[in-house]
Amino acid sequence: MEGMFKRFSTGLGAMLLLAIVLTAHEMTIKGTVSAVDKTRIQVKTGEEKKGETPAWYAIDANTKIMRDKNVLTFDAAGISIGERVVVNIDHQADGKMKTLEIRLAAK
Repeated sequence: MEGMFKRFSTGLGAMLLLAIVLTAHEMTIKGTVSAVDKTRIQVKTGEEKKGETPAWYAIDANTKIMRDKNVLTFDAAGISIGERVVVNIDHQADGKMKTLEIRLAAK
């Protein structure tokens, strides 16, 4: 009976882990800033097809903005067009993308 319970618990744990993985998918986008405003950032990755506009990623109060190792406000970060950027996003199960973090090099 104990062995059956262990197998059940292991299987249940695996199913819960799979459910978590399927409901959220974090992605890392690397590129250069094409445009930016307080509510969104456009990142050119170099993988865009000819004539395709680079993707926009929403910025909200929960988006962490880092320059080097410092967490800054949007205004203090001074994001510039053309600078290298790494954007971590969470592609949620409902199809929405949430920008978790924007990482910039030291100035």
